[in-house]
Amino acid sequence: MTRRTRGLGLVASGLILAGCASTQAATPQSTIVAPAAGSAAPVDATSGMSMSSGSSSASSASASASASASAPASAASQPTKTALMVCGDDIGGQIQQVLKLTSPAKTTSTFADELYTCTYQLPVGPLALSVKHSATNAIAGQFFDDQRAKLPGAEALIGLGERAYGTPTGIAVTIKDNETLIVDATKLPTVFGAEMQKRTDLAYEIASDVLGCWTGDGDE
Repeated sequence: MTRRTRGLGLVASGLILAGCASTQAATPQSTIVAPAAGSAAPVDATSGMSMSSGSSSASSASASASASASAPASAASQPTKTALMVCGDDIGGQIQQVLKLTSPAKTTSTFADELYTCTYQLPVGPLALSVKHSATNAIAGQFFDDQRAKLPGAEALIGLGERAYGTPTGIAVTIKDNETLIVDATKLPTVFGAEMQKRTDLAYEIASDVLGCWTGDGDE
């Protein structure tokens, strides 16, 4: 079943896919938690191995190059520029404007296993924006599909990035190249505020705003 793009009553005119004033990520308002020790780069299995007496330096170099090429890439030590945008001033300002907050919402952020999450502490509950960076577009596509399989009731969202789906509980997921964006509004009330805003609509709108920031911007 496909969910059609709907008019969002909570969206201020001109915000959807309007893009950001700058493609540079603003400094997040929170401290990034470094990856756990277990996510360190894998050790080269060829290091410390002794050579046989008949081996030449040329064959050694060739074997080393071959091993390096086949070894998995180590995880990034910090979020990509596009990931950091979800915690930047542009998205924070749009959330403040859409929800008519008197001041920018405070944020906390974490980063591990190439998943960057920025959580906005709203008066009605936390709103989490996560970006999963994958080594290739194909790997990102697999992650995107795997996440959908874990979300009961997920339906396709039309007009939101390359591919997107959402849940009745307030999650919107979309993908652009090798970055997967997850907007999680499930901790907010189903309907809230003076304008009776729906958390499902808010998730869709914020995902649209983030994609606007990502338009034309590449990975690091």
